[in-house]
Amino acid sequence: MYTVNSKLPYNMEYDHRFLKPIRHARNKTLADFSHFMNVNSSTICKLEKGSLEFTPYYHEKLRDAIKRLRISNIELASIRNVIEQKEKRGYK
Repeated sequence: MYTVNSKLPYNMEYDHRFLKPIRHARNKTLADFSHFMNVNSSTICKLEKGSLEFTPYYHEKLRDAIKRLRISNIELASIRNVIEQKEKRGYK
């Protein structure tokens, strides 16, 4: 499904790499973001580092946080572009 104005897919896929950029997009600390995602801040830290598997449970929690923080599809698309550019250049 596409939005009227953006022509971007409404339900984009995202993974653990999106946690930190989404959190920084709204200027939230781990403790602040843990309230939006309803998990412990140490769990978020482990998910961001990739030391904890990003299961469908955490995917749903992140989706809820995106809705609560009102992250738009355009923002998610730009975050995806930044992540892809960093990977091309070899950044973590």
